[in-house]
Amino acid sequence: MYADVVGFISHCHVCLAYKLPTHGTLGKMGRPKNVSRPFQVLSIDLVGPLPNTRRQNNYIFVVTCCFSKYCLFFPLRRATADLVRKHLENDVFLVHGIPQTIILDNGCQFISKELDRLFKRYKIPNLHFTPKYTPQMNTVERYNKTVITAVSTFINDDHRSWDLNLPQIQFAMNNSVNETTGFTPAFLVHGRELVTCGSHYLDTDDSNNIIFLPRDAYAENLGHLSIIFGKVQSALRNAHIKNTQRYNLRRREFEFNEGDIVWKRCYFQSDKDAHFSKKLAPKYLKCKIKTKRSPLVYILEDMDGRELGMWHIKDLKIVGSQPRH
Repeated sequence: MYADVVGFISHCHVCLAYKLPTHGTLGKMGRPKNVSRPFQVLSIDLVGPLPNTRRQNNYIFVVTCCFSKYCLFFPLRRATADLVRKHLENDVFLVHGIPQTIILDNGCQFISKELDRLFKRYKIPNLHFTPKYTPQMNTVERYNKTVITAVSTFINDDHRSWDLNLPQIQFAMNNSVNETTGFTPAFLVHGRELVTCGSHYLDTDDSNNIIFLPRDAYAENLGHLSIIFGKVQSALRNAHIKNTQRYNLRRREFEFNEGDIVWKRCYFQSDKDAHFSKKLAPKYLKCKIKTKRSPLVYILEDMDGRELGMWHIKDLKIVGSQPRH
């Protein structure tokens, strides 16, 4: 009788739709990013909407280099594909070089035909779109938090002035030693520390002043960048191993295959006017694995064959009859 009850409940669509899983969150941390030089892999995102400033800006377009952790911030009046394209092309590609990989979310600006034409024109081979409701897979999200915290410390009660100090914040972040790499982002990108004050050029024995190297010594040191880049690669790998150990503590390794029936987590929004509460709505939706992008990422479709987009395995749950992979 016990086995019959368990078998009945494990196949009950109402139970599967409304009850939370008893197993741990699926999916352990994936592989580290394959990156060996600055601006080889970029992570991009939009922050906003923010309060309308006196310059009529509402968004921040953030670009982060995944190797050096170098950040670029561009205030935008509108979050349009055209403005994103112009900044990417004019201020990133044509200044720092063409990347091999770009990590971005599924915002309408990033999946637009305009950006698609830009990526094809510069023959960028890899575009990695993050799964739905999984912003942590995009490196830039960590820097979005930092820039918002920094912006908040300057505005006080005038929220219309958040765009005034973006250049200073960008300069400060790019000239701060990164905990993971052990170098400043500016040094890894430019091969030198940026001068932060004109007094640093003075020839003085004062130990409180930083004396920058003469031109010949600076040129000689550029030859050691390959060694430094190797150290940074090693540091990034070690950081990934450390984060993996912590991340995987409460994660369960599992893998689905194409054609498997799964239950996907639902993300509803409450609507008071429609008398709808997300707390009372189904927690999961029955669907099917259409394409397996990786052990962690799947393209789903509902039972009527309509595509549901790309989802991370953390939002899926195991049905009792499925085999353990």
